Parts: sequence; C-alpha cells; structure tokens
Amino acid sequence: MLRVLLTRRWLTWLLVAVVWAIACVFLGRWQWHRYESKSLSQHQVSDNYNGTPVSVDSVLKTPDSKLTADDKWTQVRLVGRYDDGKRVLARNRPNNSYYGYEVLIPFRQNDGSTVLVDRGWIDNGPTAAAPASVPATPSGEVTITGWLLPSEKSAAKQSVSGQVSSINLPEIRRMTGDSIHPGGYVLMRTEKTATGAVPAKPAPLPKPDPGSYAGINLSYALQWWAAAVCGFGFLFYRMRREHLEATRGPRPRKPKKVRIWDEEDG
Repeated sequence: MLRVLLTRRWLTWLLVAVVWAIACVFLGRWQWHRYESKSLSQHQVSDNYNGTPVSVDSVLKTPDSKLTADDKWTQVRLVGRYDDGKRVLARNRPNNSYYGYEVLIPFRQNDGSTVLVDRGWIDNGPTAAAPASVPATPSGEVTITGWLLPSEKSAAKQSVSGQVSSINLPEIRRMTGDSIHPGGYVLMRTEKTATGAVPAKPAPLPKPDPGSYAGINLSYALQWWAAAVCGFGFLFYRMRREHLEATRGPRPRKPKKVRIWDEEDG
C-alpha cells in the first residue's frame, strides 16, 4: 500500500487532501469563534442585562480597571450629582433607524468617584450646532440604575464644540477636564431624585440584540472539522481498494439475478 501512496497520482491526491483539511480546520475555527462571540453576547444580555444592580466599584475595582467582556451590560446603581456644566453630546447615534445625539454627563458619586452617564437619545436639530432640545438635567442628589458599557474606539473625526463623534472616555476626559473613570460608562435605565420624582429624560435606547442562536455555529464548526478527517478517510479507502485490486485482482461481480419469467421464456 505504501508503494501505491508513493506514486505521483496518489501523492497529488494526498496534497489535495491536506489542502482540503487545512481549509476545513480554518473554516471550523471561524465558526467556533462566531459561536464563542454569540454565546458571550447572549450571556451578557440574559445574565447581566436584568441582573440585580451592583455598585460600579464592585465591577471597576480600581481607577485603572477596564470593563471586561463578561461584565458588559452589568446593571449598576449610582447615587450622586450630575455636573451638567460639563455635558457632552455624542453625534450621529442611531436609534430605531433614526440618527441623533446621546446626552453624556459626568456624574460624581457620593464616594467621590466620577462616572460618565449616558442619559439617552435626542433627535437631530436644524443644524449640527443646534440639536433638538435637551431635557433638563436634574439638580441635587439623584439615584440612577443603568448598564456598564466599555469605552468606544476613537472615531478620529473633528466635531462641533461640545460634541464628540464616539463615546471615547479618554477623549471626553480631556474635553471636560474631569476625572471620569476610563474603564467604562453607564447607559441610564432609571433615574430618581431625592424626593422620589422621576425627571423628564431623553429617549431610551433599544435593548441590545443578542443575535441568532449560537448552537448553529457550533454545529457548523464540528461539521467542518469532521470534513477534514473524512477527506483523509476517503483518500485511504480508495488507495486500499486500488492496492487490493492490484494484488488480488478485481472483485468478482455478483451474478445477475434472473427473473422467473425470463427463465420460463428461455
């Protein structure tokens, strides 16, 4: 059988099987990474989104902590005051197929730390420098629940004064001069004043889409990896058949079955 393998024809087919196997392994890994990404996204939405609110410092434990993928959409609770004089608008932000602004305000907690809070979405105005009216920011002590989200990548675009093109926390820190925590910001869910009143606020953003069922990508990954093995299996099956035919001769064919009426006609 080794002599059969070492012929030019079968070495060529072996090379084809190797290329096929490598392609299948990479396609399987691609599907596996998609499975992991979808599973993580679904975990964030199912476990974190409606979880019991915790303090920000229980997630971002140090001033330099970064929000991990597992902690994205963790629900948190904050008590403190807005610094409305340092309000920033994030422009070109989608909401149900419309584009507008998200209202970003530094929020100083009672423990002294400052977190950026995204109060929600407002519509575009007549010009880029004149957005639609922004609901008044509540004064005094406020209690907020919301979700922790990571800093976005810098859009590297020049914006109108008081506006940003992405929620990039280092850039907003420089713009406001405030010591906003760089590890993540809070997308507001609810807001109450010390008297229990619920202030008017911008429009909420939609719940994140967890994506399609992740198991289908796991199934595809396993199928691709199985196909890599099957390619070698089929190759060696055909080689063995050729080897046996060369050493023992071709397999005898089964005699053709004669139908009863054929015998009678004969």
